[in-house]
Amino acid sequence: MHTKLKKAGLLMLCLFLLAGCTSPHFLKLLPSTKRALEANQLFSYQYARMQQMDSQELASYCPELLSLPDTSANKSLLQLSCAQFWLASAELKGTALQQASQLYNQSLTQFLRTMLPKQKYRHPALRIVLEPVKDETGLAFEDFVLASEFQAIKSHHQGIAHSGLGVSLVAIRPNTGKGQDKYYPPEGIFRSVTVSLKQLKFTKELQIQLTLQGHLMQEAAELKFASGSYPLLYDAASSYLWLMQQAKLADLELPGLFNAELADNKLGIYSVTPLQNNKQPLLMIHGLNSSPLIWYELTMAVLQDEELKQRYQIWHAFYPSGPPPFYNSMRLRKKLDELQSMLKARGGSNQLDEIVVIGHSMGGVISKTMVQTTDYLLWDLSFTERPEQLGYAKQELDNIKDIFIFHARPYIDKVVFIDTPHGGSETSESVVAKVASWFINLPKNFTLLMSNFILKLGPDKITLPMREYLSGGGPHSVQVLSPRHPLLQGLNKLEYQRPVYSIVGSNGPLSCKDEKSCSQISDGVVPFFSAHQNKAVQEIIVPSSHNSYQSPQAVQFLVQVLRQPAGEAN
Repeated sequence: MHTKLKKAGLLMLCLFLLAGCTSPHFLKLLPSTKRALEANQLFSYQYARMQQMDSQELASYCPELLSLPDTSANKSLLQLSCAQFWLASAELKGTALQQASQLYNQSLTQFLRTMLPKQKYRHPALRIVLEPVKDETGLAFEDFVLASEFQAIKSHHQGIAHSGLGVSLVAIRPNTGKGQDKYYPPEGIFRSVTVSLKQLKFTKELQIQLTLQGHLMQEAAELKFASGSYPLLYDAASSYLWLMQQAKLADLELPGLFNAELADNKLGIYSVTPLQNNKQPLLMIHGLNSSPLIWYELTMAVLQDEELKQRYQIWHAFYPSGPPPFYNSMRLRKKLDELQSMLKARGGSNQLDEIVVIGHSMGGVISKTMVQTTDYLLWDLSFTERPEQLGYAKQELDNIKDIFIFHARPYIDKVVFIDTPHGGSETSESVVAKVASWFINLPKNFTLLMSNFILKLGPDKITLPMREYLSGGGPHSVQVLSPRHPLLQGLNKLEYQRPVYSIVGSNGPLSCKDEKSCSQISDGVVPFFSAHQNKAVQEIIVPSSHNSYQSPQAVQFLVQVLRQPAGEAN
């Protein structure tokens, strides 16, 4: 044992002497190529010696490299090589695995800082290449960002990476708008990639060549060594964080309400994680004058949870919120049908029939239409004749029927409502709301659809309670959220075909025991008895000013709901 330590000590002494006679830091690659090549020659001796060390010698030698000064020549090469040999020599656990991983990861990070963003680096003494990385469709990524180099949106989400070997990158390519790309954010395709060392070799000219490999991380994976396998770093959240820093949806929130024509072509369901055939979809639907950016807290909670990120793929819906929710519901149901059918057709598993839907505010109203079957209830509240009696308006009828007559989607597992005005909101009839209503411009595709149908139908075929809402080009969303609106109240009479959960916001008391005390609860927009659901499996009240989606208590509740097995309601 004394002899082994002595040899290791001599190697360390040689290393520190090297720092005084060669390039002060190899990665700075000073103009003196000769000195860099001299450093390579000494490193080749050290590399050969490490190859001869057994696991005990490596366990003694490698941890010392963690404390090497930054002025040491070839510091990162020594750390990476020693970690590679150490991991291959024996099955490491505990502190040994932690030290080896630290050596491996921090040295790889230095090389990536040198080569990015060009994905390669060439110098007479050093060549680094990252092999081409392709996404699940076979298209190559064009750009990479070192995950540790960009700021997370909020400080408490710094350091999101979980333990494992490798370095996290965010891989990026433009959205082509074709094929599966239409189900991804228009800002681009963002993927989590973990980089590992594939090969280190020396040329006859003493140039060191590093070949790095990028692993597209869609689920947990391992890196194989002679001694066994170790988990690769799986940093699912970094690609989402980078997307959030590039997202432009916030610019569409106000236009989506007041000038929906500008945002109407962006309506859709977008996956912020890779579309997969064997993961349960989690669909989040925003509310009035809003966008998918509100789901930051919940999305991060899922992506940072080992169990949930393995189980769920995350989908965000976007729609312009000026048109009425029944119209947007119809369009989003069709988008969801299309996406779910596409994945099932390519061999999707039963997990695709277990979609969890979470809706905030008006998004909750849209969500409930996915687990309710109307029969003729909403139609009869609106018109005096049934569809089959309107043969003279068949073309218009085909385009409008699904707004009023729809069925529960069989592929929905459960729905969670957040701050949802099931019974309407008095604020929709306030002076401010009425003034704002004057500035809401509905998209032409909606106004023409409604006006053509009403023209062909005749205004006398509209029920009296609905005439004020169906005159002209049809109602806007603020009108529909009135407690007086017949269709909103009609939905409350329908049974839920799947389990539902409810989160009620309050800017005051967080509990109540009778009608009087409960009537004092409101989030400032939706009162308790409008948000409350008697038929909910579970319901909680959280501190909120109509923004419960970012409440820690609400997020914790949602995580608990998401942990439940599909098909079960606890």
